Amino acid sequence: MLKDKKIPELLVPANNLNILKYAVNYGADAVYVGGKEFNLRSIRGNFSIEELEEGVRYAHKYGVKLYFTLNSIVYDHELARFREYLNKLKSINLDGIIVSDFGALELAKEILPDRRIHISTQTNINNHLGVNFFEKLGANRVNLAREINFSDLKNIIDRTNVEIEIFIHGALCISYSGRCMLSKYMTGRDANRGECAHSCRWKYYLMEEERANLFFPVEQDRRGTYIYNSRDLCLLPELKLLVDIGVDAFKIEGRIKTENYVSLTTWVYRRALDYIAQNKFTDQKISYLTRELDKCSHRNFTSGFMFLKDRSELEDNDNVGYIKKYRFIGIYHDFSNKYNGPIINVKNQFKVGEVIDILQPYKNPKKIMVGKMISVSDNTETDCANPNDLVIICDLGRLSPFSIFRIKG
Repeated sequence: MLKDKKIPELLVPANNLNILKYAVNYGADAVYVGGKEFNLRSIRGNFSIEELEEGVRYAHKYGVKLYFTLNSIVYDHELARFREYLNKLKSINLDGIIVSDFGALELAKEILPDRRIHISTQTNINNHLGVNFFEKLGANRVNLAREINFSDLKNIIDRTNVEIEIFIHGALCISYSGRCMLSKYMTGRDANRGECAHSCRWKYYLMEEERANLFFPVEQDRRGTYIYNSRDLCLLPELKLLVDIGVDAFKIEGRIKTENYVSLTTWVYRRALDYIAQNKFTDQKISYLTRELDKCSHRNFTSGFMFLKDRSELEDNDNVGYIKKYRFIGIYHDFSNKYNGPIINVKNQFKVGEVIDILQPYKNPKKIMVGKMISVSDNTETDCANPNDLVIICDLGRLSPFSIFRIKG
C-alpha cells in the first residue's frame, strides 16, 4: 500500500562521540554508530559501551535517535561472544539495532525484544518479497540494496508496510552492496568483518610474468575499463522524487569520515529537506547546495544505479580521483574574550591574509579574511597556523562551537 507522504528521516554516520555531536547539531534526525565489535567499520574509532551510553543521552537530549550497527557476519564460534555483547546493550536506550546476519537478527530479537530491528544493505534486498520476508522475521525497517533502480524502489514501497531506507550520499562499492572479497584476498583484511583496506581504490599496474618489475599502466580504451574505481553517490538532485514516493529514511554513508564531511553533508541534506517541506526545492537551490557539497573532498558524483539509464558512467572511471576544491583547516575549540575571537584547533595550514570559509549549523557559510592571529601556546602573534596548533583569529566575534573552517584551493 502507498505510504503517506512525509519528510524522510535524515540518518547520519558518526565514528566517535565528538562527531556524533556535530551530526546532532547540524540537523540529523538520527545517527548510526558502531561499537568495538561486530560492525563493518571496526578498523578505526567507534564507541565503547560507556561512550555509547553518553551518545544516547546526548542524542536524546536534542530529540535525535541513535541506531547501533551490528551488521558484520557472525561466525558460529562467535555466537556466545555476540550474545554477551548484546547483553551489555540491555541497559542502553538504543532506538534500533542494525543487522544483516540471520543469526544476529535472531539473537537481537531474543535479548533486546523491545528494540527496533533495522536490516542492513549488506543483506542485498532487491524486491518487495524480500522486504516482506524480513517483516515476518520482526524487522521494522529495511535498507535496500544500492543496486535497485527507481522504478523497483517505487514498486517496493507500494507493496510493503515496513519502513524503507536508502542511501542517498557517499562512497559506492564495486561489489554488490559491499559483499567484497578483494581486500581479504590482497591484505587478509575482511571487508565483511569491518576491516576493509579499500583495495579497490589503489592504483594498479600490469606486469608481464617473465619481466619482473617492468610495469605497464592499466589504461582504459574501448576494450577495457578502470573497473576498480568508483564514483561517489549523490542523489541530491533527485531528492524530491524520493520524498514523493514515500521513502522513510535517507542515509548518508561515511562512518569513518571527519567532522568536516559529516557536518557539511548533514548541513546540505538538512537544508534540502527543509526546502522540500517548504516547496522551495528549485533548480537554483539544488545548484547552490551542490556547490556547497563540492567544499568537501569527494570523487566524481553519480546518481548510481537508482536513476542512470545508461550505466556506462559507472564503468567509465578514468581518472576518478578525489576532487579537493577546499581544504579542511580546523574546528572550533573555545572562545577568547581577550582577543574577541574563536580558538581554532588547526587541521591543515593556513596563513594571515588568506580568505577562509566558515560553516555553522543552520546558517549560511561566511567568508572572512584572516587578520591578526595569536598562537595560544606562547600568546604571541603569528602569521601561520600549522596542524595541531591552537590559534586565535582576533576580532572575529562569537561563532557556533561546532564551526568548521575551510579554505579554497
